[in-house]
Amino acid sequence: MSVVNRPILGLLWVLRPISKKKIYFSIVILSFMAFAAVGCGEFVEPGKDNVLTREDVIANPVLAEGILLKAYDNLPTTLNYTAVAVDDAHSNNISNGYMLAATGAWRSTNDPFSQWRNYTQIAYINYFLERIVDDVTWSYSSEWRAEHFPNRLKGEAYALRAYHHSLILQAHAGKASSGELLGIPYMDRFVSSEQEQATVRRLPFAECVAKIEKDIERALQLLPDRYENAPAGTADKEDYDAVYGVRNTNRISGLAMKMLRARVRLLAASPAFNPTSDPALWEKAADAAAEVIDAFGGLENLAPDRVEFYLDKGNRDILWREDYTNSNNIEKAQFPPSLNGSGRVSPSQNFVDAFPMKSGWPIDSGDSGYDERNPYANRDPRLAKYVIYNGMTFKGTTINTVDHPSDGINRTEYSTCTGYYLKKFANEAVSLETGNVVSAIHFNALMRFTEAFLIYAEAANEAWGPDASGSHAYSARDVMARLRETAGIDQPDTYLASISTPEEMRKLIRNERRLELCFEQIRFWDVRRWLDYDAMNATVRGTFDGGLTSVDVKERSFERYMIYGPIPNDDVVKGLIQNEGWI
Repeated sequence: MSVVNRPILGLLWVLRPISKKKIYFSIVILSFMAFAAVGCGEFVEPGKDNVLTREDVIANPVLAEGILLKAYDNLPTTLNYTAVAVDDAHSNNISNGYMLAATGAWRSTNDPFSQWRNYTQIAYINYFLERIVDDVTWSYSSEWRAEHFPNRLKGEAYALRAYHHSLILQAHAGKASSGELLGIPYMDRFVSSEQEQATVRRLPFAECVAKIEKDIERALQLLPDRYENAPAGTADKEDYDAVYGVRNTNRISGLAMKMLRARVRLLAASPAFNPTSDPALWEKAADAAAEVIDAFGGLENLAPDRVEFYLDKGNRDILWREDYTNSNNIEKAQFPPSLNGSGRVSPSQNFVDAFPMKSGWPIDSGDSGYDERNPYANRDPRLAKYVIYNGMTFKGTTINTVDHPSDGINRTEYSTCTGYYLKKFANEAVSLETGNVVSAIHFNALMRFTEAFLIYAEAANEAWGPDASGSHAYSARDVMARLRETAGIDQPDTYLASISTPEEMRKLIRNERRLELCFEQIRFWDVRRWLDYDAMNATVRGTFDGGLTSVDVKERSFERYMIYGPIPNDDVVKGLIQNEGWI
């Protein structure tokens, strides 16, 4: 059963009497609350008869925590490239759902960008908070742990509830035909009856933001900013380390909640959700981002190695990540076919042209020194770290995207569509050679500190202009200077110095955000919150001759109403208001 367009506003858990002594769990799939083929076995570890009583669960802390751990499902993944839906890339996979949606197939009944399935995780959270956590003895050997462990779990629950709602809000908030700016149903209670589920409605957008912030505040009262072991000699050190120590590093943290607050406030301040251009909303976003930057240690701690954060699971730029795996899946998807890859994501000429010269000047500026006959010379160093272009040496091989029998543009089903291959996230140490397959560590970075710098720069510029800083110690220009310096732009940065207006700074910040966060599932949402219709519908361009000239590869086909994503049709039929334009 597909989860993308099924209505999943919640789970209706029914305590089903089997005998006078026992009540068993079952999952009931109702017309309004279909759940994607999940049985009892995927809820908790079942007994041999595939049924567990609630008493079984609360008597076993491992099973009880397992309910909360289900809320860590459906987190964003590195290989989920929404970039092929906008002007950053194309795909040689003709059935790619994002690309098909971008070329006219996006419907309320066919929504590859949907986050509606995250309501499943929210249902687990609400059940855990209301029916489980307070009834479990979390430790029989330590009173300290019995008190603090459930508090941390509650903090995670509130944090994950805010996080999942933020993903749904970003994807599905929008304007009704009445013009009202609507959010989503905010599920902060466990729905346990048909009468309750019939009352579920979309809330105003601002109310959803407020509810997310409320859950963030609850989480911050219970979670540490970072998971760190207690110093030697600390009383209850063993218990403290078990609850708040480094072994929990990949669990959601207080600092992740501060970053989430900055993200949500940026969304709320953006043109698509701030029709009156209220500067106070931009100030709130800047304040939230500054709190993360200050916790990171300030501008001086932003380091050049962040540009290739994906090569080091311990990179300081990573605020929150999933656990790592030893694999080669990314390389199988991205390597050129001559290296046994599938070349699935082809960066566009549009994207390549967004990289400035190493001097910092855009390539279309008369002061840039850009040489059309040698298009990759003296470019921003990030280009060579994120894109494989013609003539580049990669894994000891010179890549030929012009006339190579497999790597040349459109030569095979695994060849590039644009004249470029994606290098970001791939590890050159990986080998896909038959008889010599080598894997490497990979992980999904869910939040990075670099994003906080970009949020602050954007919000501060809109609130105060390029050089003012509110109550903070740095301005939008200061942040841009540090980002570009550590990215490898020549110093002094004369292009940055030439910028004098908020409009000019806005253009630079948006472009830096495009480059720094590329292929991290961000630009698709950025161009929508900016109301950037031109970027939404920009024709993807490529090159047949190694960047000397560009050619049109594929048009994008987004209507203006597609600034906001649809509510799943099945839930509209059941009573939810649809966003304007969707049928």
